[in-house]
Amino acid sequence: MRNVALTFTARGKERILREGGSGDWTVNPLRVSDHVDYVICCQNTNPKRKGNDWGQATHKHGQAFLVGKLLEVISVTEDADKKKRYQFVFSEYAEIEIDDIWGGDRFPVRYLQEKDLPFDVTTLDYKPMPKFKSKERVFSLEEAKKALSNFYDIDKTDVKIML
Repeated sequence: MRNVALTFTARGKERILREGGSGDWTVNPLRVSDHVDYVICCQNTNPKRKGNDWGQATHKHGQAFLVGKLLEVISVTEDADKKKRYQFVFSEYAEIEIDDIWGGDRFPVRYLQEKDLPFDVTTLDYKPMPKFKSKERVFSLEEAKKALSNFYDIDKTDVKIML
């Protein structure tokens, strides 16, 4: 079973901690929720972004720098017409510094087994995640119907909301 998600992120440690986890990924949220226990963040300092450090990178390119225990996967897509993106929310985290973990894969999320790692994720010194602001949104009923119809790829008229 592949219970580790390895991510290649431009976000640095402080930003991940401030946001409560790692995102914004185009993944199957059910696959992640059902199978992933740990998320390893590897730093992406793509030189094409030189001078545009929106992610506030903190480590060397390709270096694994943070392991999070997965709490939940939440949608962070605000526009229902855009591609669905998700955040991996962490309950706890551990800091690490292991060079060259990212293998150069094109897709920025890779799934592994614990035994494939050069370290034991279960023995790290985990700390509770700092409190963060929720990204929950309040929807009108019409907005909710539109978002649900897009998410499930069904007609908006087929969405029934019962209160």
